[in-house]
Amino acid sequence: MSLTLSAGRGVTQVVERCEAAKEGGFLDLSSCQLMYIADAVYLLLKGYTISKVSIADNTLKKFPRKFVEKFPEATILNMEQNEISELPEEVGNWKSIKGLNASKNKLSGKFPEILYSLENLIYLDLSDNEISEIDFGKIQTSLPKLVQLNLSNNSLPEDLKDIVKSFEKLKVLL
Repeated sequence: MSLTLSAGRGVTQVVERCEAAKEGGFLDLSSCQLMYIADAVYLLLKGYTISKVSIADNTLKKFPRKFVEKFPEATILNMEQNEISELPEEVGNWKSIKGLNASKNKLSGKFPEILYSLENLIYLDLSDNEISEIDFGKIQTSLPKLVQLNLSNNSLPEDLKDIVKSFEKLKVLL
């Protein structure tokens, strides 16, 4: 009984937040205990412009691929504190995105290649992941508008601090 009530409250909460997004353009699905984004979310918001999205503090294991297609005008995405381990290639088509918070996820290994395609990105937070490799030269050429990159609490080599000291426009947090 309590599981059914909890699920019902969760659905109601998501619907209410979708309705609120129709007015302000901010879809806040943070802390909704979501394991995935249901297609109903996209149907409820069809025809509305969504400029900011937060799916923070859920238990998403995969990035919702339809986000780029369904919310092409979005400029800010907060997907902090989930369990996402990779970003799909669709993310590279999100030309309007200017701010991306993917901290506290399960991104590991190399800096996600697809992020090099986001030429309008100004702010990127990848802190508290397991990223161990990054090409700062490629970041500077591929992401010319980037002014802040947070890579703190990752598995990056110590000598990177010397490299980032020379950056003039880009503030890097290690």
